Amino acid sequence: MRSNEFFPAWASPPGETVRHLAAKKNLRSDDLAQALGVSLESLSQLFDGELPITAARAKCLTGVVGASERFWLAREAQYRRDLQTLQADNRQWVSNLPFADMARYGWLKAATSTNEKLQHALEFFQVSTVDEWRDAWLSDQTGITAYRTSPAFTTQSASVAAWLRQGELAAAELSVGTWSRECFERLLPSLKPLTRLHEPAEFIPQLQELCAACGVAVIIVRAPRGCPASGATRVKNGKAILQLSVRYLRDDSFWFTFFHEAGHLVLHEDRLFLEWSDRRELDSHEEGEANKFAGQLLIPPSEEAALRTLPHEYRNIMRFAKNLSISPGIVVGQLQHRGLLRQDKLNFLKKRYSWAE
Repeated sequence: MRSNEFFPAWASPPGETVRHLAAKKNLRSDDLAQALGVSLESLSQLFDGELPITAARAKCLTGVVGASERFWLAREAQYRRDLQTLQADNRQWVSNLPFADMARYGWLKAATSTNEKLQHALEFFQVSTVDEWRDAWLSDQTGITAYRTSPAFTTQSASVAAWLRQGELAAAELSVGTWSRECFERLLPSLKPLTRLHEPAEFIPQLQELCAACGVAVIIVRAPRGCPASGATRVKNGKAILQLSVRYLRDDSFWFTFFHEAGHLVLHEDRLFLEWSDRRELDSHEEGEANKFAGQLLIPPSEEAALRTLPHEYRNIMRFAKNLSISPGIVVGQLQHRGLLRQDKLNFLKKRYSWAE
């Protein structure tokens, strides 16, 4: 009978078995090295898998520690196959990561060789193996696996995980209080005047400081290659993280996404929520609730009728926006979203942002 093939996510060198059998026979390292006709340094290399077990060494091992020559040669061959599989897996993982962007944005050190990239990436995620990374980032508890919406998920998941990890690192640098949903919900209406400020360098620090008092770390992290996320929220260790990628570099998109993510924290704080850039049905109920929360906070239901009858002339929109303490770009975006205004109209009222290189 033949068992099903098993492909481990690690490679165990036959030297580990040599070490184990030698210990059972109470053989010291120097005695073992002498019996095998190798130096202590070479014995250490054999233990670590750096020195291969040849036919001659297999014969020596059989006489010194036991087991058959066939066993040792099969053990060596299996190790080399496992090592090749593991190395191929490592190379594939590194190629899936948006390494160039991660280095460009300063998340980790630049590297050229696959081994260097692998080491830097493992350090970035604070894991020791790719298999450990999968356990940490592709588990059901983490939440990324809930977003299997396209054939490119494998590449996307690596990019999204990198983006989320950088958000966690950035959040750790902020001084943030204990997460309080009640405090945050009370705060949100008072944040609307910030939408009227033109420069991110002016409104983002204020936004971060105000939200931090309620235990929310507001983080802006540029999306790397392959990452389709525009926003994400989660609560970890008593701190809420509200992460934005500012994918569309416009004030209407930025602020609606912020209040949408805020809605998730207020309404659904129990797990990770990711805003995927492509249209999908996943979480449609929760997404609808967050959309409604953001829309009604920016434009209260009492103003809905006035919005729908608002003349599509920039002075009227400027006045309407000022009365609601929101930016004119948000009003234009909401008119377009409701189908009341063509997508190519009045876009000059939307403020544009750019990344500082």
